[in-house]
Amino acid sequence: MKKIKKGVCCLIGAAFFLSGCAKIHFIEFEPIFVRANAVGSNVYQGSKEKTIDIINTQLDISFSWDSAFVYGNATIAAKAYFMPQNKVILDAKGFKINKIGLLNNSVFKELEFSYQQNKLTIFLDKTYSAQEEFKIFISYTAMPEKLKVGKDITTIDDRGLYFINKNKPNKQIWTQGETDCNSGWFPTIEDPAEKMTQQFNITIEKNLKTLSNGILIASKENSDGTRTDSWEMQKLHSVYLAMIAVGDFKITEDSYRDIRLNYYTEPEFAPHAKAVFGHTPEMISFFSDTLNYPFPWPKYDQIVVKNFVSGAMENTTATVFYDQLNKTAGEIADESQDPIIAHELFHHWFGDLVTAESWSNLSLNESFATYAEYLWLAHKFGNAYADEHLMQDAEAYFKYVKIKDPDLIRFDYADKDQMFDAITYQKGGLILHQLRKEVGDAAFFTSLNLYLKTHEFKTAEIHDLRLAFEEVTGRDLNWFFNQWFLANSNPQIKISKVYYPEENALKIMVDQIIDTTHQKIYQLPFKVKIVNANQEQVFSVLLNQAHQEFSFPMDTKPVYVKFDADNQLLVEKQELKTEEDYALQYQYADDFIDRYESLNYFNKHQNSKFTKELMLKALDDESATLMVMALNYIKKLEVKEQELLATKLMILALKASESKVRAASLMVLAKIKSAKTKKEIGQQLKTDPSLLVQKALKQGKFN
Repeated sequence: MKKIKKGVCCLIGAAFFLSGCAKIHFIEFEPIFVRANAVGSNVYQGSKEKTIDIINTQLDISFSWDSAFVYGNATIAAKAYFMPQNKVILDAKGFKINKIGLLNNSVFKELEFSYQQNKLTIFLDKTYSAQEEFKIFISYTAMPEKLKVGKDITTIDDRGLYFINKNKPNKQIWTQGETDCNSGWFPTIEDPAEKMTQQFNITIEKNLKTLSNGILIASKENSDGTRTDSWEMQKLHSVYLAMIAVGDFKITEDSYRDIRLNYYTEPEFAPHAKAVFGHTPEMISFFSDTLNYPFPWPKYDQIVVKNFVSGAMENTTATVFYDQLNKTAGEIADESQDPIIAHELFHHWFGDLVTAESWSNLSLNESFATYAEYLWLAHKFGNAYADEHLMQDAEAYFKYVKIKDPDLIRFDYADKDQMFDAITYQKGGLILHQLRKEVGDAAFFTSLNLYLKTHEFKTAEIHDLRLAFEEVTGRDLNWFFNQWFLANSNPQIKISKVYYPEENALKIMVDQIIDTTHQKIYQLPFKVKIVNANQEQVFSVLLNQAHQEFSFPMDTKPVYVKFDADNQLLVEKQELKTEEDYALQYQYADDFIDRYESLNYFNKHQNSKFTKELMLKALDDESATLMVMALNYIKKLEVKEQELLATKLMILALKASESKVRAASLMVLAKIKSAKTKKEIGQQLKTDPSLLVQKALKQGKFN
């Protein structure tokens, strides 16, 4: 799942805005219940005990739009997990139970049951062993809109099934199961480790379309003006990944080899669906090749719905996206949706194929999906684009950790929804990147392949991942997993560099800023890059002490020294650098992060003697972000200096691949070009789909 944070700053802004109104309006929201552990409490959130295993769920469901009711008949095939059982306990939130019985060769035998506190206990007709399968039939009415916040659910985002625009032509129904919300519309066992097959038979008005997991195996028109669509999922997947959607959707068809791909959007956005989702076939090919594991599902649909409770959800074969992916041509030109699309797609290996056995192990789902964004961006758009994305993840993590700093894999959360945070997502993705650098690409992806093949259509915990890496690499990696996955925080280090001519040696002193009586000393393998007049050398070193000195023989003082040459360490660094150091950093940089750090320094110190030269170099940088930073600097120069760059600016305005570069170039040209030339530029760019470019043309009076 891709969580989209609803920023506190937006709420603050709204508060200031309302305070300036002539009349104050009070809006009452449903409460949100926040759980926290008592101080000193001993909490362990382990995997759920398994007594019953659901094999298959067949649902026959229809809806009342007026009352927002779900009318369901569920046939659940199940068996005892290991120990013999004489009862079944199911999760069922806010149901009206009509009838429950045992089905044996179509013969119905009524069963006794109790229904309390959203738990449905069904008493079987005998004690069943793990070798005996049985089928339970449940007729029920689900009322998700009647679920009470604080009693039945934690927030209004936990209803499971939602009726949207109930009395309007563009009405929709959609579901959201993660973490334990699907029991708001069908009876089941809410546990990420509970995997089943399914057939969902959905009856709706004939003019509406449906979507669910798996393949549409039948569509039957009924005499009452409705239609029943039957969707079958033959491969095991977790209960929380089951979904349905209903609405007036336009389907845009696509494919990858023999796998059908459909993009469901509201009709008005259908013309742009392929522009939004069109990289999906290439993504599937790339991830399949990278993992050496073909896409494991029979089809892949992506649907955009109204008012979704999150950014997106990786329901198996049927991902749901929020309506921010309803895009116009201009919006598509200015912002790619590839990161969120890649995130949800990668879940179909990490999360859907192999599922975290408990929410404590959520990193096995979300950290991988977050890192997949980086993998795809590097493949499709280049390392600079991907490194910028990774840097933003690091910034998000370092900001979050100042407020909360839990373990990545943690068993002491108060509420499982607390697991969906910048630790599980951003920090987890960054740690995977660090692990990749530690073992190398070949071992990293071979280990992932072994992990997937070993646990396919099953669940896993963090030690399963470690064991896969250890089997492939032949190394004991407990130190890495204990330090990063099973612990909190990150290293803080202080670096100083001194060249001693009398010893012909460069010495790098590194201090881990910790209280060794309370904090652990990190083990940090990294590389040091040293540039001399005639050569460049890279040394591999290991930092594993609170204070450590590294000595490198050097006949002359180095021109440039880079600590952590690959920028692989998730650390906070204190390092004294001169202006010359920052200038050399751009010159000898191997990646976007080094160039950004250098240029950002001079962006804040524009009076430096190095600033202008580096900003002009950045006009040819492969990063659009750094090019825009340079253009914004040039915008402040004297007109005479800008005129010297006119030819370069014209080329960028007309031909730069990134719209934000074209727009920023136009804003400089607006100051130096005549009205006639500006009109000619405007004519050439009048069909540019970018909203940023069109805004720049208007503001710069190019029309």
